[in-house]
Amino acid sequence: MAILSLLNQASGPLPLSATFTAPSDAPACLVLSGSVWSQAANQIIGVTLELDGVPIGAASICSNGAATHRAVFTSNMPVTLTFGSHTISLLPSNGSTISDQNDFFEVVLQY
Repeated sequence: MAILSLLNQASGPLPLSATFTAPSDAPACLVLSGSVWSQAANQIIGVTLELDGVPIGAASICSNGAATHRAVFTSNMPVTLTFGSHTISLLPSNGSTISDQNDFFEVVLQY
């Protein structure tokens, strides 16, 4: 299986985006990881991944403490791309999710 890095330790804040050329039209998988935080305790926070403007999944975590950067659980999202140019975007999953320059994000395409 080959890997194409789309975002490599990209520093926040969100939103972030990247454009790439699909190397295959076979089934593949986008893998998302990163960190975010919340100003309030006991919040579900996370990162939503969009492919060509359509949400395809998210990576989330429950943050029990306030104002602490939390790594979201790595999320694998199956995709079948068409050859050509595509855009991924990372967005806060909800209004409780905050990111800044101390948060980093990784998106890879496994194909």
